[in-house]
Amino acid sequence: MRTPETLAVVGYIRVSTSKQDVSPEVQQAALEAEAVRHGWALTIYRENAASATSLKNRPILADALAQLKAGRFDALAVSKLDRLSRSVADFAAMLETANRQRWALICLDLGIDTSTITGAAMAQVTCTFAEMERKKIAERTSAAMRVKAAAGQHMGRRSVLDVATVQRISGDRADGLSLARIAAGLNADGIPTATGKTWYASTIRQVLTSAKARDFATLCNK
Repeated sequence: MRTPETLAVVGYIRVSTSKQDVSPEVQQAALEAEAVRHGWALTIYRENAASATSLKNRPILADALAQLKAGRFDALAVSKLDRLSRSVADFAAMLETANRQRWALICLDLGIDTSTITGAAMAQVTCTFAEMERKKIAERTSAAMRVKAAAGQHMGRRSVLDVATVQRISGDRADGLSLARIAAGLNADGIPTATGKTWYASTIRQVLTSAKARDFATLCNK
């Protein structure tokens, strides 16, 4: 029975097609245990085999957010942050929305619970460090390009991406993200293309095509 002091919480569970995905049973068990610990009135919203690319592809999450905006729930909780988004920019935007609409965001794996003073501070710290990491990546990329240019190495169309960026693109695509979404995430994180320019869907397609060609060539040469 919910009392005026009870926090009404939407427990959001997302089940993707990834083989490394956290099972819905594990997600629900973690949320239910936390609900018992804190006395929440928990309602589970489950999204089956959903892509993380947009709310359009995640109608259950869109409905949960609408219920939160309408004031029918006090908080949105997930067992892991990646159930909501893998993009730091999206996470920061959701935090801003939660603050504006006066509902709390709870991520068990990060210890974030904006319904508490400590949890809200933790959320801000997380976003701050994420922003610092984005800037560090951008600075390292720029520094590497300057070193190559000073050494007389070609910086035009023959430039190649670092392995970490290629792996990120391939991983995002394997997780079901669209080409446009992958490009937006790289731009948001301050990671430039091989030529130091802005990412587009067509650029992502070129990287994926090149990666497949290299993998095929490696296999043939074994």
